[in-house]
Amino acid sequence: MNITFMSKSRFGKWSAGLSIAFLILTLVQLSEVMRLPGTLIALMGLLGFILGILAIIKYKDRALLTCLSIPVGLLVIIFAFANFFSQ
Repeated sequence: MNITFMSKSRFGKWSAGLSIAFLILTLVQLSEVMRLPGTLIALMGLLGFILGILAIIKYKDRALLTCLSIPVGLLVIIFAFANFFSQ
C-alpha cells in the first residue's frame, strides 16, 4: 500500500484544501482577529469530509491529507449535533 502526502485526484485535493482552510479559519475565529460566519466555516469542513470519503471510495485515494480530512469532518458533525441537541 503506497501512501503519499498529497492526493493526485481532484476530489482528494479539494478535500485536503477545504480541511486545511477549515482548520486555519477556525484558528482565526478563535483568536478573534476576524469574525467570520461559523456556518460557512463548518460547511467547509463538512464538504471536505464528503469529498474525502468520495476520493477514498471512488478513486482509491490513500493520500495522508485526504485521510486526515475525514476526522476533521467527523469533528464538525459531532459539534453540529451537540450544538443542535443542547438547545
